[in-house]
Amino acid sequence: MWMHNGGIGGWNAGVKRRLVLDVGERWFGGVQGSTDSEWAFALFLDSLEKMGYDPDDEVLQEKGFGHSVLRKAILKTIERINGYIRALPEEVRRGNEGDTRSLLNFAVADGHSVVCTRYVSSKTDEAASLFFSSGTSWREQGGSATPAGAKDYRMERRDKGADIVLVASEPLTFERENWVTVPTNSTLTIHNQTVLIHPIVDEFYSPSPSLKRSAKFAATKGQSTTNAVKAAGQMGLSRENSVEGLRAEMGRLGGV
Repeated sequence: MWMHNGGIGGWNAGVKRRLVLDVGERWFGGVQGSTDSEWAFALFLDSLEKMGYDPDDEVLQEKGFGHSVLRKAILKTIERINGYIRALPEEVRRGNEGDTRSLLNFAVADGHSVVCTRYVSSKTDEAASLFFSSGTSWREQGGSATPAGAKDYRMERRDKGADIVLVASEPLTFERENWVTVPTNSTLTIHNQTVLIHPIVDEFYSPSPSLKRSAKFAATKGQSTTNAVKAAGQMGLSRENSVEGLRAEMGRLGGV
């Protein structure tokens, strides 16, 4: 199962054509539409196959492909997308400066593991927002529902286990302590009640936790939590606080 939040840069400036021509016939024929998200999934399946794993293998479908395999395939998918953008003529890339930056928040699940990415192909821009919350139960809170009929929920923790892990573009509750911001250009892996964070180390990665990235690009694409943060009582995080919160969460879960 595949999900994409964001957009592939330079899609209509030549990237789509390069991607389509690079995908194997097996996956080319399975795409029913024209969105970048559908073709990104085809590219992921093609990458998985090129790694030596048949996505249609019934044994692997039953037992799972393994979270490390899924993570490598999703990283290869991002690498190939970046390659298509670099292959565009310089005049095209200059003319589409804002459009050649990609927002690639992907998620893939094989029934056993989930791997998500929070990624932007830029050294100065922030990626589309991504948060996770983990605990032992997700319970409905008392009190009346909102005018829209929605009910309030809360993540509860009875121990250090992560029986439930929620991943969302925006925090789903007002309890700030229940949500951890996934750092920009990172992968989030959920497997066997464990949450793991790995950096995506490429040309757009920065090891500095104090790096200030601009949220303007993501906001123009409707992928920023700026407005949601105001509505939820300023739940946004600076990158420094994000990293500190992440370290605390990883220590609680025993992840690395």
